[in-house]
Amino acid sequence: MSAPTPTRAAVLDLGSNSFHVLVADVEGPHVDTVARAREMRHLGRTLVRRGELDAATVELAAATVDRHLRLARRAGAEEVVVVATAALREPEAAELLERLTELIGRPPTVLHGHEEARLAHLGARAAVLADDRPLLVLDLGGGSLELAVGSGTRIDASTSVLLGASRLAATVEGDPPDPEELDGLIARLDGELAGALPALQHHATERVVAVGGTVRAMARHLAARADRWLPASVNLAPLDLDELEAATAELLAATTAERTRLEGVSSRRADHLHIAGLVLVRTLHALGVRHAVVSDWGLREGVLLDRFGDLRAIPGDARRSHEVGRLVRASRLDERDGLRLARLARRIDRALSEGEDEGAQGLLDAAAQLHDIGSILPLRRQHEHGAYVIEQAELRGFSPRELAIVLSIVRFLPSRGVSGRYPPFASLDLDDRALARRLLGVLRLAVMLSADGEAEVVALRRSGELLEITVRDTAGGVERLARDATDLEGRLRADLGIAVAIRSAPGG
Repeated sequence: MSAPTPTRAAVLDLGSNSFHVLVADVEGPHVDTVARAREMRHLGRTLVRRGELDAATVELAAATVDRHLRLARRAGAEEVVVVATAALREPEAAELLERLTELIGRPPTVLHGHEEARLAHLGARAAVLADDRPLLVLDLGGGSLELAVGSGTRIDASTSVLLGASRLAATVEGDPPDPEELDGLIARLDGELAGALPALQHHATERVVAVGGTVRAMARHLAARADRWLPASVNLAPLDLDELEAATAELLAATTAERTRLEGVSSRRADHLHIAGLVLVRTLHALGVRHAVVSDWGLREGVLLDRFGDLRAIPGDARRSHEVGRLVRASRLDERDGLRLARLARRIDRALSEGEDEGAQGLLDAAAQLHDIGSILPLRRQHEHGAYVIEQAELRGFSPRELAIVLSIVRFLPSRGVSGRYPPFASLDLDDRALARRLLGVLRLAVMLSADGEAEVVALRRSGELLEITVRDTAGGVERLARDATDLEGRLRADLGIAVAIRSAPGG
């Protein structure tokens, strides 16, 4: 039976702060990005400051949507869904909606707050690999703040309040805000949250996920302040309330120009990141939680899953396996060779560890299948390039910590040692550095053993600091492997604390 064909679909998300298009292949619970684009339009800020969308603003917005529609068609989207959020819910946006209806050929779907919260919950849940325990998703947009709590695909309660970062920033006159203005803003936030949150309180959970472009920008700023490495994807990055309060106080005390010079602050977000931080701080306080994580999926992915996909939860190992396989196929690597190497590496790790650590072996699988990805580029230092490709690939299902381990293995596989200056490795604690070195040694050994296609590993046995590997071959492979093991002896002792002895199988 042939595998099902993914649906290539696009979603245009017309937000209060920015317009986005996402084109993706949707199959079951998977959303694989094909193309995407974003343009900042600041409709919410314009509405607050002017009370209307003038003709020039309407035409700029329409031109953006036209570009996004053309991108979706060029990327082969069979279906296009257009959704609009807070700013386009306003009566003053009626002219823009008419213009967009004419351009698209049908009216955009203007999402009410509860539906926006539901869809963001679906997208975030899929990205952070949540099980069926209650999960609260906080979606901070430019025009509004949505919160939804639910278990699995069921939403138990949701709420939407007009506390978007751009909307609020447009009401602040001081740069930076003066103390009186700031006190008034905090009072407004606390008052509106106090009115909105009772609907969620009896579903309260300590598992909180935050989504939205400004949330991701804040996660990057927090990481930069703490000198903490993050990959291209900020998925599962932490939002710690203590860090968030300290960073927000600094942002609120700075002018917009000064904020642009702070590490990790994008110039596109500098005019409202301080207000976003304040919304996040007051919301986490109101919820009574001190820690959240970031999802880099949200509304757009939720729309695609809801319309074209499968909403069932999938385990983390299945998500990781899918994501690694996607990158392998996109890079035109030999998928079967990678899987064979991963199986051999697992056998070695089990022999050395005298047990099975599924979490560690999942990372070993990924490194084994992707270790040679740099070979797609005809350049020197291919493992450096390979690690960079993996870092930028936004692999779903890996936390920053897990991805740092995989990158360290791939980057230093052909090297004599691991550099503590390599940012992903430097971000790991001592235990995880030891784990990365161990898995690196295991993969080095697996690559050595699989390099000679004539040899077959039939047994692995550890005895103290010696790993005996029994090999069957017909073309002198045992002697070659023994020489290779001698060459690798120093590195294997450093990584694994063992020596390796190659034995010939009886009759081999």
